Amino acid sequence: MTTPVVAILDRNLKAAQPALNKAQRIAAAAGAPLQVIVNAYSSAMVRAVGLDAERQQAARQQISKAWHKRVAALLGEDAGEIRVLWEKDSMDGLRKAILTLTPSLVVVHTSDDSALRRHLFTPRDWQLIRKAPCPVLCVHSREWSASPRILAALDPGTGEASDDRLSVRVLEGAQQQATLLGAELTACHVLDEMDEGLIMVAGEAIPDYTGSMEKVRAFHRDNFFQFGAAQGLDKSQLITLNGPIAHSLASYCDREDVDLLVLGTVHRNLPERLLLGSTAESVITRANADVLVIKPEDFQSPWINNDDDQ
Repeated sequence: MTTPVVAILDRNLKAAQPALNKAQRIAAAAGAPLQVIVNAYSSAMVRAVGLDAERQQAARQQISKAWHKRVAALLGEDAGEIRVLWEKDSMDGLRKAILTLTPSLVVVHTSDDSALRRHLFTPRDWQLIRKAPCPVLCVHSREWSASPRILAALDPGTGEASDDRLSVRVLEGAQQQATLLGAELTACHVLDEMDEGLIMVAGEAIPDYTGSMEKVRAFHRDNFFQFGAAQGLDKSQLITLNGPIAHSLASYCDREDVDLLVLGTVHRNLPERLLLGSTAESVITRANADVLVIKPEDFQSPWINNDDDQ
């Protein structure tokens, strides 16, 4: 990994900056450059200083100096380059910086509810997840354990090339992080089933639902195990879960104390709007672990194509 790892900082100067801590750990393990981005623009400061250009420039220089000092203290002996932006349009500033740096990974701290351990995404976070041209790691404030637990959520389908390619890509991303972090890797596939209420409504139309579903489970379970074996995973690293996808993954992460959930997304172009797919978005919002979002191989960022209308 020679391209940089980018950490996007919280705009509070005194914040603990968990995104920086985790990006620092990944970059150091990978031998990759670390780039740190913060948008220090403050409308309150602009109003306080007034329209005098010299006073505004002096204030900006002092703020930039304070950020450099703060980041240097957080980094300790590790190297890192900081970019202090001054952009009224914060998202546009981040977009330009990320496109300039072409990182291998962007790490961002999503405001989390410490009691519920849930990500509370801002519009900025969703913009990064949906549009950044590289994987995006959304992190909680909770520190990783010395040997983190990583869960790769895979859906290799039934042999369709697109499904398999994305699952391979997700698994490779998870394996890379496991190697860098000295982590324990597990891969899982969720077997989503029909809602029990729908079964009761359908009644006799599906009289042998239980037997049919057992056959479906067995088919997809065998398919998943074959896929895992083909990718070099031991059977002990493979698990299947039953139930609604988002709930099942969130429950497993909570129960097994998973540090990092790795998943793939699909990307729908306009006019369907820039979405990840309802399943992926539901998983991301419910996740109680850090989440690494992997884009498909053919993903085209709207930032690059100037197709950033939403």
